Amino acid sequence: MDSDKNSMQCPAVAPRAREGQFMAGALGDRGLPKEQVVEIYSQLKAQNLPTYGPRMFRPSYFAGQDVVNVGENAFAAFVKENWLYGRTSYPALGELEDDVLASLLGLFHTPERAGGIFTSGGTESLLLSVKIARDHARSVGSRSEPYNLVLPQTGHPAFNKAADLLGLEVRRAPRSVECLADPEWMEAACDDRTVMIVGSAPPYPFGQIDPIEALSAIAARHRLWLHVDACLGGMILPFLETLGERVPPFDFRVPGVASLSVDLHKYGYAAKGISALLLRDRAAEEHARTVFADWPAGLYATPGISGTRSGGSLASAWAVMRYLGHSGFVERTREIMGIRNEFIAGLKAIQGRILGKPDCYHFNFEIDGADSLLLAEALTDEGWIVSSTENPGSIQVMISAAHKGVAPEFCAAVKSLADDIRSGRRKGTGKGAVYSKVLLKDQLEDV
Repeated sequence: MDSDKNSMQCPAVAPRAREGQFMAGALGDRGLPKEQVVEIYSQLKAQNLPTYGPRMFRPSYFAGQDVVNVGENAFAAFVKENWLYGRTSYPALGELEDDVLASLLGLFHTPERAGGIFTSGGTESLLLSVKIARDHARSVGSRSEPYNLVLPQTGHPAFNKAADLLGLEVRRAPRSVECLADPEWMEAACDDRTVMIVGSAPPYPFGQIDPIEALSAIAARHRLWLHVDACLGGMILPFLETLGERVPPFDFRVPGVASLSVDLHKYGYAAKGISALLLRDRAAEEHARTVFADWPAGLYATPGISGTRSGGSLASAWAVMRYLGHSGFVERTREIMGIRNEFIAGLKAIQGRILGKPDCYHFNFEIDGADSLLLAEALTDEGWIVSSTENPGSIQVMISAAHKGVAPEFCAAVKSLADDIRSGRRKGTGKGAVYSKVLLKDQLEDV
């Protein structure tokens, strides 16, 4: 799902027009030469963090520059086509959509009657899953409103957003010491108003797959919609299984799974933004679809929430799939998992503790005797751009192909900074470690 907390922004404040200036902001009185425009936005772009690189450990989905080039070129070729008209004006987009969906249905072992809807990202996929579950409950008529959904502590905040928009209550579990969904708590939280339960494969905060089979049993006992949020791990786990790695059951082979979301702009290496919501029964698509004809322009129909959108992201996803093929994804997965394992081994050698048993490329760690948030802040100050969690306090890294050969240098930096913290030579607040959440909170309170 989209999980990059760096995307959080405060409300924009419109700049005041300067004296004698007719238009403020981007729209000036007169246009600028093309070269000057390029120079200005290039200078602005230089302020941004790199999207990937040997020291970038925040969400970064990189499998090689060749893959980046293939995806970006396809995006550019279809950027002007409107995906909304992919079955009429732009039939090529309809063919690409069918191809990509067929691949996904195969990867996640869907039954013959399965279907799927493409969205702009994980948030939209999760929102649609909640809407479908809600409307399915209404159509069956066996639940009392107002409805609720039950999810683990680690469930994505987009479920809260969806519930707020759609009028549901959220029942979120307390923290689990194992960093996993707590089936016992979740089942106890269900009642005759519950319409959905959620598991992740894996959740963003930690890289460990929830016990989907146990949640499936709960869904069966209580006749609930079970959604699996595989936005982050969906384009990793099937290929790990091909490699012979142990992958906890999470897809449609688990009988209670009603829907599953997977982001193709994460480890599917497509350009942003494209995600897919897969459904065990394509009949459920009617709960996501909008069809309207009572206006002068005739029939208006969309399969989900989005209307107009560029076909570039779809083309990018298709092109990367065609370029890598199943075998190519398996080999890139083997490479990146090997890099991840080098980091884990190196951290354990310097008294690092890995939280849980991560199943994918990202994981959290802590170092004995060193405050994790302060250590994360120190690493970032030294150019190692890491993330962190507050509860429990830990450092998070997301591994990509850009980190090949970097583990020894990174682990040496961690050890040196941890030694400085333990000895008192390195001090700080640790506030800067948790993305910009503290700063963001202060800014929002001032608005």
